[in-house]
Amino acid sequence: MRRFDHPITGDPISFGEHLSWMVQARIRRWSFVGWVTLATGVCWIIGSPLVLEWWNFSASYMAVFIELVVGIAMYEQTKNDAKVIRKILALESSQFDELKRLIEHVENDLDINDND
Repeated sequence: MRRFDHPITGDPISFGEHLSWMVQARIRRWSFVGWVTLATGVCWIIGSPLVLEWWNFSASYMAVFIELVVGIAMYEQTKNDAKVIRKILALESSQFDELKRLIEHVENDLDINDND
């Protein structure tokens, strides 16, 4: 099975998340904004009700599609972040427990020395 890596962190990601990042790399550009703006302007200039209706439906779908693509990446990243946070919390908890044991050990040693 092919492994995909996050384009920024290098962490392993699913095929769906990889696809989402690939699509976002294409649409998060000024050229894409320019293309959509130009297409909208052309449709308005043409002024045909059929063309405007077609463009309205197309632009609406494109907006929903883009939000879903971005949402997939954000949802997956949130899951990955939650995994990392849980690991950090477990590590911190373990370190605090160890520190507590060391403090108790030192306190016991001090008590023994004070009693002598």
